[in-house]
Amino acid sequence: MIEAVPVGIEALQDLLSIMSPEERERLEIMERVKGRILRTADRDTKIAELFRKLLADLVTRIDPARPLGPGNRSQTRALVVTGMTGAGKSSILARVIGSHPGFPGYGVPRSDCRAVSVLTPSPCNPKALGLEILRVLNYPMASERSVQAVWAKVRERLEFLGKLVLHLDEIHNVLETANKRELVQIRTLLKTFLVTQTWPVVLILSGLPEVVSFFEGLNDPDDDGAPTADTKSEVRRRAVFMHLRSLDLPADIPMVSAAIEDTAQAASMIVDKESLAIIAPRLIHASLHELGTTMQLVHEAIGQGLDARPRATRLGVEQFKLAYRERTGCADAVNPFFAADWRKIDCRLVLKQSRDAAEAGRLGRPS
Repeated sequence: MIEAVPVGIEALQDLLSIMSPEERERLEIMERVKGRILRTADRDTKIAELFRKLLADLVTRIDPARPLGPGNRSQTRALVVTGMTGAGKSSILARVIGSHPGFPGYGVPRSDCRAVSVLTPSPCNPKALGLEILRVLNYPMASERSVQAVWAKVRERLEFLGKLVLHLDEIHNVLETANKRELVQIRTLLKTFLVTQTWPVVLILSGLPEVVSFFEGLNDPDDDGAPTADTKSEVRRRAVFMHLRSLDLPADIPMVSAAIEDTAQAASMIVDKESLAIIAPRLIHASLHELGTTMQLVHEAIGQGLDARPRATRLGVEQFKLAYRERTGCADAVNPFFAADWRKIDCRLVLKQSRDAAEAGRLGRPS
């Protein structure tokens, strides 16, 4: 029996089929470019090491004299990965989980992988989070059901499918609209995944740094539902915290320069040392010192080179100027790859500055 191709996949295949040979060639080059990964010891290696330790907890028996199984498995811990927007949290976790031999097919729909990733909905409350997990687990449930029924089905479904790892991405979304009572409830529900005797799972949570204070409450609530006073020993027993640091100027210039060169090679482009000396510090600044955004801008600059006529064989400042302009819509005066005084540009406000500069130009006054 031939399995039907999902409608969504057919739509993607149709889109590919109408691309010109030039478009397909560009697509293949950009796939190679984006496939070049910058791995660092303080990020990839550390998170992979923590992940392996949590998986070991998952198969540790409470009683070595009894077989491994329900009722004879250790409690697990949560891995909480934080970083600023653009730090690369989702990408690094996808690499770490996807490269582990225990989770073939991770991120591939209908692959029956033992690890699953769920994007935390926004806005979020206990029921919305539970319903989204069930949707990803191919078990949609009516929203009229109670919170208790929804989460009971989540736990049942994880065990039925043999899921060992549950990753909740953008977990900071729970802080947007959930009230204090709902936050305590979400925390308690998540803790259940770690301590249940029947089917504990490794829980991975990724989000902005402000979620740390929320997850430091992974302790037992009082009878009235309010969290008890934390102790550091209790927090560390339930969770392991990993923060993805921002890039530093000038310390990380050599690493970023090497990444630019390596990525450009995937597109058969070269970067001379003089250009690198100009690009790398400006790139870190333009990316708000976040590695994920830094690499995205490198990819976009290479894309500008591929679109040039004739196609660029050298990756230089010009491609980064164009990539940043296209990404932000900013005026040249606040484009760090154009401006001589680029250190003074606040790239968090670049769109506002761009509008101000345009308005100043319209009125004929200096910006």
